[in-house]
Amino acid sequence: MSRQQAQLIEALRSLGMEKATIIPAQVEKSDKAKGTIDVITFDDLKIPNVRLRSVIEEDGKGLLTFPAEKTSVLIARINKSDNYVVVSIQEPEMIKCKVGEKYLELDKDGLEVSAGDDTLKKCLDDLLDEIITIYAPMNKAAFTAIKDRLAKLLK
Repeated sequence: MSRQQAQLIEALRSLGMEKATIIPAQVEKSDKAKGTIDVITFDDLKIPNVRLRSVIEEDGKGLLTFPAEKTSVLIARINKSDNYVVVSIQEPEMIKCKVGEKYLELDKDGLEVSAGDDTLKKCLDDLLDEIITIYAPMNKAAFTAIKDRLAKLLK
């Protein structure tokens, strides 16, 4: 084994020995476009741009859970860098998930499920409109009520 290989192995071992430090903090604000939050620790230390997932990517793929402002989170320092990642949240404000072309978003306004330009709400609205067209004289009020209920759940 060469000297460089031995140094590399030793450096990797030392990384594995470092203990994770978990820091309790409070959410000050979130940046939904970047997938980060700014926090303040209980020692009044402000830490900006805390990651909500391990890797910052521009494509938005993966799962993001945005904590509500003024709620508690636990963050961890990434190795010996100045980067932090959220490991636990008290209360979610929004959840976003993108897998391939499929997208899911949940917040106080409802649930959005989509694939490209097509959404679950649009599909269900189109279906109910067709049912109303076919069965309008018989039970239009009931189908309209169902459509109104779906509008409260889906966006």
